[in-house]
Amino acid sequence: MATPELICETLKAQGRRLTPQRRAIIQALLDDDSHPTVEQILSRVRRILPDISPATIYNTLDELVELGVVRELDVGLGERHYDIRTADHAHLVCIRCHRVEDVPFNYDALGTDAQHLRGFAVLERQLILRGYCPECLASQ
Repeated sequence: MATPELICETLKAQGRRLTPQRRAIIQALLDDDSHPTVEQILSRVRRILPDISPATIYNTLDELVELGVVRELDVGLGERHYDIRTADHAHLVCIRCHRVEDVPFNYDALGTDAQHLRGFAVLERQLILRGYCPECLASQ
């Protein structure tokens, strides 16, 4: 699990400054395991830093993704979501309420050796399961 200290150390090791804006964005991600969108992160950070711009959020998220401490997810809902949990796992996505949840998944069980992959060099693995969450299913 990522911690603010670990993420800050990663930034420092890459020669990046630890601004109050970056700290607030990192904390917003750590405080929310719902895989927030940029708008949701902006809303949370503005409670602490009312003048922060959307560009600062976008630039910081791009930087955190580049450093590998945050994952950018396209779960098929039209907006990018951000996941502070970078260890391999799958995602459950509700197509009605847009809830995104982590679910454990063993990618090694897929047989990802070179013979099965037909020579592909895999750079990223994502498994996204779309459907209805229990609440939306119950309200149908």
